[in-house]
Amino acid sequence: MIFGGIDIGGTTVKVGFVDKEGNILCRDLFHVENIKSYKNFLKRIFNSIKSLINNLENKYLIQGYGVGCPGRINVQEGRVLWCKGKLEYIENQLLGPDLEALLGKPVFCDNDVNSIVFGEAHFGKGKNAKIVVGLTFGAGIGGGIIINGNIIRGEHFTAGHFGYMSQDSSGRNHESGNSGAVEIHASHSGVIYKAKEAIQLGMKTSLEEIINANNFGVNNIYEESEKGDKVSIRLVQELESEMSVLIANLIFAFDPSIILVGGGLLDAGKGVLTRVREKIIKRIDFLNNKEIIIERMSSYEKVGIIGGAALAKMELNKINVQKKG
Repeated sequence: MIFGGIDIGGTTVKVGFVDKEGNILCRDLFHVENIKSYKNFLKRIFNSIKSLINNLENKYLIQGYGVGCPGRINVQEGRVLWCKGKLEYIENQLLGPDLEALLGKPVFCDNDVNSIVFGEAHFGKGKNAKIVVGLTFGAGIGGGIIINGNIIRGEHFTAGHFGYMSQDSSGRNHESGNSGAVEIHASHSGVIYKAKEAIQLGMKTSLEEIINANNFGVNNIYEESEKGDKVSIRLVQELESEMSVLIANLIFAFDPSIILVGGGLLDAGKGVLTRVREKIIKRIDFLNNKEIIIERMSSYEKVGIIGGAALAKMELNKINVQKKG
C-alpha cells in the first residue's frame, strides 16, 4: 500500500508518496509566494502530484492522501476554518473535498503540526510512546498531542496551538486575542519585532546596521550575540528562556513520554536545543533527568510528508474497521 502526504507550509508545499513502513518513495516541493488564488493553489498541488505519479512504480497501490495545513482545521469536513498569512485564500475552503475531487482518492486534512507529530508517533522518534507532545518554533509556534496513538484535537480543533498560550498576562496583544501569547516572544517574527523595538528605543546595538537587510533573521541575532552585542545577547537569552518555560509547562500539563521539538529557530544558533533542555531540567527538578526525554524532530523536509501519509493510513484503517464491524 502507498499513501500520499501533502505538507502545506507558509512558504512552500511539500508532496510525496510513502509506503506502509513510512519510507518516502518520491517527493516534490514548490513555493507558494506567486500563487494568488485558491483555484491556482489546488491546480499546483494537482500538477505536482500528477508528475510524481507518472514516475511512480505500483501507482495502483495508492490508497489516499493526508494533508497537513496551518491553522484551525475542521477534520470532519476537511474545511480550513482559520488560516492567515500568504495562504489566506484557503481560509473557509473545503480543502479536503476539493482535493479529493481532483485526485480521485480519499483525502484527509488536519493541522500541519498535528500531522507532523502524528507521523513521528507512528513512524518516527515517538513510535511506541504512550504520550507524545511535539512543537515547532518557526515563524510561529505550533504543536501536537498524541495519546495512545490518537491525535488530541479538542472540541473546537484548537488543541496544540501552544503559541497562543500566554506567559505574560500584561504583554502586547496577539492575533489570537490572548495578550502576552508566547508566540510574541519565542517565534521568528516575535524576536525580530523585539529587535526593532530595541533600536527604536535608542539602544546601542550592531543590529541597527543589518536589520533592514532582506534576508535578516534570528540567525543574524545569534551571530551578533557571539560577537558580544549586548542587545543580541539579551534577545537570545529571552528567546531560549521563553522556549524552556513553554516546554516545561507542557511537561507539567501532559507528563509526556517524549517531547519532540522542531522548527527553524533550532538552527538559528549553535546548541539551541541543548541550552533549552538544560533550562527545562532546572525547572522540573522533581523529575530525574533520565525521565525527561526531549529530542529534535526528524528531518523537517520529510516529516510533514510522512505525517500526512500516516494520517491517511490511520483514517483509512478506521473506515475499514467500521465497514467490517
